[in-house]
Amino acid sequence: MSASDAADVPVDHSGLRVMSTEECMERLSRAGLGRLGFVLAGEVTVLPVHHLVHGMELYFRTSGGSKIEAAADHSAVGFEIDDYDRATVTGWSVSVSGTASLVDDEQLAEELAGLDDAPWPGGDPSDSVWVRIRPDQISGRELLPH
Repeated sequence: MSASDAADVPVDHSGLRVMSTEECMERLSRAGLGRLGFVLAGEVTVLPVHHLVHGMELYFRTSGGSKIEAAADHSAVGFEIDDYDRATVTGWSVSVSGTASLVDDEQLAEELAGLDDAPWPGGDPSDSVWVRIRPDQISGRELLPH
């Protein structure tokens, strides 16, 4: 990156490059595993979930109770993916905050199942439900090489 290119890159208060919404969504669609954060019974819970992006929304399939409880209540959730390379001291993070809800549209559920090219191992997909995360905010930051 030339000095003039570097001047055009938006950075936050700590010097991290600010990623565009489009870049955040692209990275979300490439990453198959993220972390879902929510409050359950007064405690913060963070769980790994295999997800996919469809339009501007995130989806994951689950048959576990805690994630379904949070989604069924139209709970506020956080979702995060990241990558870091210790050797080059570079990395990035994408965070999403929004509302989770159960997918009750059978046609959409079938469409999502067709898009799910690498489902989470274990469990019977027919015993699971899809959860939608409707983002209110999407942000991403990148630590560039020095």
